[in-house]
Amino acid sequence: MLLVVVSSAACYPLIKTGLAYAPALRFAGLRTLLAGLGLLGILALKSERLWPRGTLGWWIVPLGLTATTLTFGTMFLSPAYLGTGLATVLGNLQPLLIILLAAVFLGEPLTLSRVTVLVLALAGLVLISLSQEQGGEFHALHGALLALGSSSGAAVASVMIKKLRPGPELPVLTAWQLVAGSLPLLAWSWMVEPAAINWTPLFGGLLLILSLAGTSLTALVWFWLLQQTEAGTLALWLFLVPILGLLFAFLYYGERLEGLAIWGVLLMLLALGAALVASFRDRFGTGSVE
Repeated sequence: MLLVVVSSAACYPLIKTGLAYAPALRFAGLRTLLAGLGLLGILALKSERLWPRGTLGWWIVPLGLTATTLTFGTMFLSPAYLGTGLATVLGNLQPLLIILLAAVFLGEPLTLSRVTVLVLALAGLVLISLSQEQGGEFHALHGALLALGSSSGAAVASVMIKKLRPGPELPVLTAWQLVAGSLPLLAWSWMVEPAAINWTPLFGGLLLILSLAGTSLTALVWFWLLQQTEAGTLALWLFLVPILGLLFAFLYYGERLEGLAIWGVLLMLLALGAALVASFRDRFGTGSVE
């Protein structure tokens, strides 16, 4: 989960840097296409299956549209309209959405401790969001909707993977949904983005990092973790992403934490601490001698 959290938080400033060299949708499409092809290449080298068994193949397109087209398309567009910190915050509301969807579709319990953690974390997110300067009301609203689209796509895809439980077919399913989801992004870019990519060593390096480490590896680890434990339990750890995202935004772009943002971060750290206590209690029990 630390790998997933750090990688996800670092993506936003890297995306904002890369947007100076490539249109957003083309950047997103290339990132996810290379990620999927990279996974398929690894599977081919290992002589693994290159197509999922049974009915899992029917889920490639639905997963691709949610986990890749919607999630990555809006993720790449939102930093152009919002500060990096706020884009990270709104783009990572999926813990709330995952917990709610898991309660409805997976039957996972919505316990009092989990609700308390959510309330604390969301209060922190609100304070952080209120502290950010925006470039005009419509500008900010447009960016916020895009960032929320990223959260929604990621949450729906996570619950779908949890429900499907692909097991050993997970790597090939992940690879093909990345490839399938990248094609609408590239087609959309071809229709609405006339600008060409400025290929430089810096952009090439960013693209490789985002594709292989930030997408292939992170998606595979996250989907694998969903097979091992409750989606709601894992989702609570994702509240670390906005905090690290704000830290990276400060290190890369000098976006400072002031006033309400500091209190927001403290509330989110308190929420994480409460989640750890609840997780420890649920795992080991209270009063147990085992």
